[in-house]
Amino acid sequence: MLKLEAAARRMALLMAALACLAVVAACGSAGGSGAPDTVRAASHARTGQARSSQAGSPVAKEVDVKHAGFLNGVSCASAANCTAVGEYYQTARGPERTLIERWDGTVWQVVPSPGDGRDGTLDSVSCPTATSCTAVGSLIIGWNGVTWKVERRSSPFSSVSCTAPDSCTAVGDTAGGEPESGYWNGTNWTLAPMPRPRHPAQSVTVAAVSCSGPGFCLAVGDYSYGVRAMPGPGARDRTLAERWNGSSWRVIGSVNVDRWNQLSAVSCTSPRACTAVGSSGSGQFALAERWDGAAWTTQRVPDANRIGYTALAAVSCSAAASCLAAGTYNGGFRAIAETWNGAAWKLQPMPGPPQPEPFLQPASLSCTGPAACVAVGTDGRTLAENLAGTRWRITPTPNP
Repeated sequence: MLKLEAAARRMALLMAALACLAVVAACGSAGGSGAPDTVRAASHARTGQARSSQAGSPVAKEVDVKHAGFLNGVSCASAANCTAVGEYYQTARGPERTLIERWDGTVWQVVPSPGDGRDGTLDSVSCPTATSCTAVGSLIIGWNGVTWKVERRSSPFSSVSCTAPDSCTAVGDTAGGEPESGYWNGTNWTLAPMPRPRHPAQSVTVAAVSCSGPGFCLAVGDYSYGVRAMPGPGARDRTLAERWNGSSWRVIGSVNVDRWNQLSAVSCTSPRACTAVGSSGSGQFALAERWDGAAWTTQRVPDANRIGYTALAAVSCSAAASCLAAGTYNGGFRAIAETWNGAAWKLQPMPGPPQPEPFLQPASLSCTGPAACVAVGTDGRTLAENLAGTRWRITPTPNP
């Protein structure tokens, strides 16, 4: 269910974006219950039929993207050793293929995927050392410093965090919509269910996980209820946070600032220092929350502008007082970065492609220091940006 829901949301974003190019007046306004979800809608655009959004905005009658590439996750062992994963397709109705690219400090290069030519998507990657990576998506693969190998041919996971080559935790949703986790011990994956929130939830999404050690992980996402009555006043979307203590998961209270709240990414440097980001107000406003080991508190995040949607999709903390988050504003048309110095968040410009594309979506971040980060995503093709000091620059990525 998660894979289908994510694909549908990604498709909806591109369709809405293309519609906005033709009908500019339909974009950039606060939308209410039917606002596009720019946090999770990052890619996967296919031919679609005419429809109307719940907000009433027109959607293109047909979108036919014949070739596209997406980088959904990135992990850097050092500033000159990063691995990004995603997928691509070469025809509008053709199969999606797994995509792996590696950064050596100078250029990005495509790395052969295990079972090249087979269908598959990769959503997240974690590299605890320079010679060890694990990637999850529709399947699970691992890298031993020489080759990538399939560890599991089917997977419900959308996020993974490894603290060592033989210690990884992954989270996601089963086909039935139940939150589930998995653990890698260096030899086998063991799957285990995660608790649902106490409130009766119609849908639960576990979007991301971050572990600071084998005995501590935090997973975040959101859950909704009352949505069948939308746009009635009883509909809600609440943040979700769950903590792993080395033996079991437990739902922990998180903060909601609006009727609609989502956490899309989390980064932990210790059990007492985690930062989660997302959006509130149907994706209208950026949301950031801080975990201090006992409770969550919200942080003020400056919005890029007052028109359109601002949503944070990725976060990476290289230290407790040094985090960087990335996402989009203006309905997903422009990239945005925010830096945390231990006291406040500050806007940081991110460049866009030379020619404006229908949307620009940073999907994942990895920072090896306060001023050394890599962001990946899509603008209809694979996209990567490198931060060195205070300036971002786009680094060309190959598209198979």
